[in-house]
Amino acid sequence: MDYSKTPVLPDVVSMPLVTPASQIFGLIREKKHVIWDWNGTLLDDLDHAISSANQFLDEHGLERLNRERHRKIFGFPIRQFYVDLGFDFARESFESLCERYGDRFMTGFEDLKLHPGMLELLGQIKAAGISQSILSASDQPSLDRLMEHYELTSYFDRTFGISDRLAHSKIERGRELISLSPHELSDTLMIGDTIHDWEVAQALGIDVLLVGHGHQCGTRLRAVHHLVVG
Repeated sequence: MDYSKTPVLPDVVSMPLVTPASQIFGLIREKKHVIWDWNGTLLDDLDHAISSANQFLDEHGLERLNRERHRKIFGFPIRQFYVDLGFDFARESFESLCERYGDRFMTGFEDLKLHPGMLELLGQIKAAGISQSILSASDQPSLDRLMEHYELTSYFDRTFGISDRLAHSKIERGRELISLSPHELSDTLMIGDTIHDWEVAQALGIDVLLVGHGHQCGTRLRAVHHLVVG
C-alpha cells in the first residue's frame, strides 16, 4: 500500500480521536505483518525515562529534562543525545552512563503501563490474522523481562532487542528480523515514535506509521514523514 497516494490521509490524521491506538487499525488492515517499536510506542515510559535521566543530570550538574525538552532533543544514536545533554565522557564514559541508566530504568518499571488502547489494539490485530513483532533499541535481556512482565509474548512472533545498552541503531537487527519474515516488504509496516523508526523503515524498504505520544513530538515527526497519528 502506497500511503503517499492515500487521498483520505489528511482527514484520518486530523480526526479528533482520543488515542493513537483508536486510529491505527484502520490504517494497517491491509498489511500482513506489523513491526512495533517498544519504548514510547507501546510502553508509556516517557516520564520514567526522564526521571531516570535526571538522576544522572543532577550528578553531573547539568540541566534537568522535562517532557517538552526531552521530546524536542531526544534522538538516536543515544550517544549524540547524551552529548546534547552536556555529558562529559572524560568525566564518565558513555558506556558507564548507558549501563547505569539501564539499571535505573529497570528499577520501578513494574509501575509503567502500555499507552491507552494499545493492549486492545494488539489483540485486535492478532484476531485479524496480522502477525506482529517487536524491534527495540532496548537490550535483549531487558526486553525479554519486560515482555514477560506485561504478559505480551503471545502477541508477537519475534521480539528483537539489541546486544548491549548503547542503543546505536536498530537497522541491523531490523534486517535480521526481515530476513526471517515470510511476508513481502510491501505487506510489512513499522510503527514507532521516533525519527529513527522512520530511518529504520527506510533502510528496510517498508512502510512506517509514526505515533506522536512517545519520545519525540509530533512536530518533529511530521517534519520527516506524512503519516503521523497522535
